[in-house]
Amino acid sequence: MPERILIVGEIAGEAEAFADALAHDFTLSLAATVPDAGKRLQKEVFALIIFDLREDSGQMVDILKTLQQLSPSTPVIVTSPAQDARMIVDAIKAGAADFITRPFATEKLRLSVYRALENRSLKNEIDYLRREQDVVYDTDRIISVSPAMQKVMASIRQLAQTESTILITGETGTGKSFVSGNIHFNSPRRHRPFIKVNCANIPETLLESELFGHERGAFTGADKMRAGRFEQAHGGTLFLDEFCELSSGLQSKLLRVLEDKTFERLGGNKTIQVDVRVIAATNRDIEALVSQGRFREDLYYRINVLRIHLPPLRERRSDIEPLAHYLLGKLCRALKKRIDGFSPDVLRRFQDYNWPGNIRQLSNTIERSILVEDGNVIQSESVSLPEIRRPAAEPEAASSGLRLTAEQEKEMICRALENKLWIQKDAALQLGISPRALNYRIKKLGISHHRWRRNK
Repeated sequence: MPERILIVGEIAGEAEAFADALAHDFTLSLAATVPDAGKRLQKEVFALIIFDLREDSGQMVDILKTLQQLSPSTPVIVTSPAQDARMIVDAIKAGAADFITRPFATEKLRLSVYRALENRSLKNEIDYLRREQDVVYDTDRIISVSPAMQKVMASIRQLAQTESTILITGETGTGKSFVSGNIHFNSPRRHRPFIKVNCANIPETLLESELFGHERGAFTGADKMRAGRFEQAHGGTLFLDEFCELSSGLQSKLLRVLEDKTFERLGGNKTIQVDVRVIAATNRDIEALVSQGRFREDLYYRINVLRIHLPPLRERRSDIEPLAHYLLGKLCRALKKRIDGFSPDVLRRFQDYNWPGNIRQLSNTIERSILVEDGNVIQSESVSLPEIRRPAAEPEAASSGLRLTAEQEKEMICRALENKLWIQKDAALQLGISPRALNYRIKKLGISHHRWRRNK
């Protein structure tokens, strides 16, 4: 059914022009006066309003406000024979979607109408997504039965209202990324950008360009200027996940941004100023890295202003059962399968298990159980809880310089990956090598896993 447009004004002389431009794709209705339009808008819904302004423009702003009050979500386009720049500015300031002078070209009016409708659609989508974010990041809906998590939630509510840098620490899978989003979407910056960067997943040669952007010709393949994540996050929040993986040079640039709010793009000399709140997260022992000289001490003091530590799942056991039920419902909806709950034996096993992969492992375990369970209740036979063994000899072998065959190296890496639930950065830590070195060996040896993004 064609969308409906209401034209407000005496357009007898221009009726044919309006019809030629719009009648093919829209249903047009006419209200000769603003009061007539008001009566129509109280009973009917229109996709767009065209207000045809005559010579007297003294009440234009008041009329626009009236139309917007009658139908707040409907865009208004003003047409007029006048070409006064001040009038055009006043109309746009008053909320008009566009101002078109008559006589107008048919294509110009059509373009203006389609653009206004597209902007309305985008605005509605943004409003919807923001309402969804309010639900996703509602602090009152975070499962925090345990005293440890209640303490964390108190910190989140307090720190979200500040502008200072926040450091989030905790083991892998404890929800550091989720907490960063919760802080942003409950802060005064909530309507501004929220940009995430995983520093461990981006090759070192590309990470500087990713964070700070680059100028055209900065390196081979840089055929145009690109804004980095700091510029994209201007006015909002930048989340740096696993920021301890930054090289010494990038640590220096990050320190400068945190202190001065300025930086230069790669290959450029123009100083760019940004207003960005940084939230950084790591699963590493950052104090140990500082003492070993692997992380800048001055950056540590600058980034460790406000701190939130997320406890592992084994230290918040009273949260395991409600978390399991929440994840079950969420995953069942995604997988389009109905499961009503867990057997008592499964819940006992969940409580007794140490969960080295924390919430991420719990979610993966429940997802697998849903897929293999044939009944309406997850039984113990459908649940796989591996016992993670941590052999002490492998890290020493990796770091002692012993020469291994390709097959032995592949077996050692696969075992470490399996022990760490195929999370590469954790396996690298066990093997005593950097994540980038492990990634190189994985590619060289042809190791793959179905959950890795590049294999999907």
